[in-house]
Amino acid sequence: MTQTSRSALAPRSRSIGRLLAVLATVATILAALLSPGTAEATSPSSAVVVANRGSGDISVIDTSSLAVTTVTLPAGNAEPMYVSHDIRHNRVLVGDRGSSTIVAFDDETYDVVGTVAVGDGIFHQWIDSMREQLWVVGTTNSTVSVVDTEDLSLITTFALPADVIADGGVPHDVFVAGNHAYVSVLGLSGGSGLVIQYSTKDFSGTGRVVTGGDPHLFVRGGKLYVASQEAGSVSRFHAVTLAPLGAASVPAAHGLYVTDRGEVLVTNIAGGGTDALWELDSRLSAVVDVADTTPPVPHNLTVDDSRKLWVTHSGATADQVSVVHLDNDGFGSSTTVTVGTNPFGLAFVR
Repeated sequence: MTQTSRSALAPRSRSIGRLLAVLATVATILAALLSPGTAEATSPSSAVVVANRGSGDISVIDTSSLAVTTVTLPAGNAEPMYVSHDIRHNRVLVGDRGSSTIVAFDDETYDVVGTVAVGDGIFHQWIDSMREQLWVVGTTNSTVSVVDTEDLSLITTFALPADVIADGGVPHDVFVAGNHAYVSVLGLSGGSGLVIQYSTKDFSGTGRVVTGGDPHLFVRGGKLYVASQEAGSVSRFHAVTLAPLGAASVPAAHGLYVTDRGEVLVTNIAGGGTDALWELDSRLSAVVDVADTTPPVPHNLTVDDSRKLWVTHSGATADQVSVVHLDNDGFGSSTTVTVGTNPFGLAFVR
């Protein structure tokens, strides 16, 4: 009886041993994959990418270490203006005014993966990754180009309305949000600004609203925000009907970013660094905070996923970007990062 029991139990004992060995191997592999060192080595760092208009390159800033990598654009006469992150296709798209092309970089290696020619005089651009459209304004002939971000082809280039061009209008800023795109216009004879609303389906004009001069745009939560440098104001409109929804005073209001918490962040571009950054509430009913910056000429803004505000400081010899921590009640501690010459547009790249 005892011998029979041993014979019956021996195969089961060996099976349990094999199972334990397999489980130990799986545990070792999982531990290696989940260890902090491995995660840091295999996960791409987030970055803020800055277009340096003067030096013809982009600066890729690691958002954690603030280390800077410089990447040169392929064209010899490059003049990078603004940056968009195409999260759907893992690309960083840079508008090169010098060559009238959009240059696409891989968002991890920063190798060039394609280019597409658009209208001359590239200035502002904005992407809707889900709709797979990049809208780019061209100041030379007062045009707007729309790029298909899936295959990097040009969908269309169209001119501003004839009456706007006849009045001296030149496109400047652009923002795309779902069924609508918005293009701001400078240079009108009366000194005011204009925002033209377009359909992202057939690119027809669907509305207009007169604003203060030199308007810059942002859309969040179904509201269109317009910063006017010349009027010293930020205005709010219904994003579909363009009905006015209030305004607030901000001196030389220029750069504009609205966070997903509804914080309206604005630069005072002409204040020399004094009262350079403003935060308003989402309804523009209160000023939350105002802060100085050490470099002058605060220009464009973006916010990363750790609630740091990034600000380019532009000018012929400028080479600084401010990094400001956002607190629940305004602006916190800050530092600066040295980049290329005349930093202009910038974008957060996850």
